Amino acid sequence: MPALTLTFVDDSEADHFLIQHAAQALPSPVRTQHFLHADHFLTSLDRGELTQDALITDLNMPGPSGFDLIGALRDRPAWRHLPVLVLSTSAAAVDRGHAAGLDVAGYFVKSLLYAAQVEQLHEMVAMIRRHAGPHGTTPEAVRPQATI
Repeated sequence: MPALTLTFVDDSEADHFLIQHAAQALPSPVRTQHFLHADHFLTSLDRGELTQDALITDLNMPGPSGFDLIGALRDRPAWRHLPVLVLSTSAAAVDRGHAAGLDVAGYFVKSLLYAAQVEQLHEMVAMIRRHAGPHGTTPEAVRPQATI
């Protein structure tokens, strides 16, 4: 199975640390890219500096929220079909509903337990692979080529 590249946007450095270690514990290879701010992620995306198979985002962040970030992706034709998963402390039905309205591939409530976070990441990878094309990679529509 080819390695997946996941981009993780969350304002918590501790959560980045946990995701990085959880990714290393998975049975299939997963590369991670990390951003503390949604606007830094969007700038890198617009510059063509990123290639990814999916985005995992928190919802409650300073500056653009996770909802703002997902909306901005859906407004970009080259990225509107990128699988997005939410990893948030919020279990609120209103947040789940708002995320569903933005066509997220999955919604997960953060766990403080490392083993549970590894299991969540394992479930996320399985969801992303289900969205993948026949060769295990996401469709070309979500992997735009850099323009000159």
